Amino acid sequence: MSFGAGPGGGMDEYQRLMAERNAAQKKKRMVLGLIAVAGIGAVGYYVMSNRKKNEGAQKILDAGGRFAERDKQDMGAFWTCVMGTDTDVGMFQNADQIQMKVESAYFTQQKTYSDHLTTECVPKLEGARGALSGLANEMPEPLRPPLEKYVAALPKMQEGLESYAEKLKSRGATKDVDGSIQEVGAAFTAEVTPESGAFEKFLVCAIPDLDKKKDIQGVLEFLAETCKKDPVPFMTKVRADCGNLVQNVDKDAKPSPSKTFKANVKKFYEEQQRQLQAWEWCGKKSRKGKKVLDLEAFLTAAGDYIEARGEVVKTAREEAARMTGQPLPQEKKKPGEADEPPGAPAAKPGK
Repeated sequence: MSFGAGPGGGMDEYQRLMAERNAAQKKKRMVLGLIAVAGIGAVGYYVMSNRKKNEGAQKILDAGGRFAERDKQDMGAFWTCVMGTDTDVGMFQNADQIQMKVESAYFTQQKTYSDHLTTECVPKLEGARGALSGLANEMPEPLRPPLEKYVAALPKMQEGLESYAEKLKSRGATKDVDGSIQEVGAAFTAEVTPESGAFEKFLVCAIPDLDKKKDIQGVLEFLAETCKKDPVPFMTKVRADCGNLVQNVDKDAKPSPSKTFKANVKKFYEEQQRQLQAWEWCGKKSRKGKKVLDLEAFLTAAGDYIEARGEVVKTAREEAARMTGQPLPQEKKKPGEADEPPGAPAAKPGK
């Protein structure tokens, strides 16, 4: 009786087992290879995708940086011209600060500042308009809306500045009239003199319904109420319609008092001359208010410019952060600085 397999059977089983194991190992290697290839492909896709995002973000930041440099170069020259010193307008927090700087520049060269603005500063603004308008064509799409707003503010700034320069020419005449009111008013007495006659005629012209006021107190109350509310239109009309009555008064000429002179002198002359203080107060308030009105168009456009200027840089930072999946940059506000300080955009995206 024989036990076990036939001749050679044990060897055949061993060989078959080895063959099956080898086949299984080969299959396993193939599966692992396919998995490895797939993994490498996924990693490669991620790397390539991340690289493209970084490259796109970098293009946005570079574009924002180019804008900041051009603004600093071209518009910086304009602001330096207007304000007389190197000035970073991004440091201003409101229009009042711009007005103060412009008015300070005016007081350093009152006689020539108007011509300086039109012949030197306006051409610099025109040059900046041309340069920065051309920059819009090469900007990435996300930056175009704020840049278009920025460019749109520039011609309005030019119009406002030209209007302001023209109005500056009348400031000397305004102060001359106000000075004449004080000078002739100080010589106002109950006596019939050229100055007294001129000032009485001025009062009749300047104060509505003067004949209905009982005494000087009524005049003082009228001036106080009117100049407290809105002195600019009142004093503008007084200077235009009545200023000539107190200017170039010939002190040596024969007096020619009006028919109302005696009655008005009796009611409105007083030794303290309190009305001169009231006229001086009205004049100062109106000149201050007119300065704001004279610059209003320019300041409004300059506000739009500064806002759009910050939006371009802010958009570049935020868009770059969004593309790379990074947190949005936090806005930092410091005393004396704008919400978005000028300069190159935020740090470059990671590699």
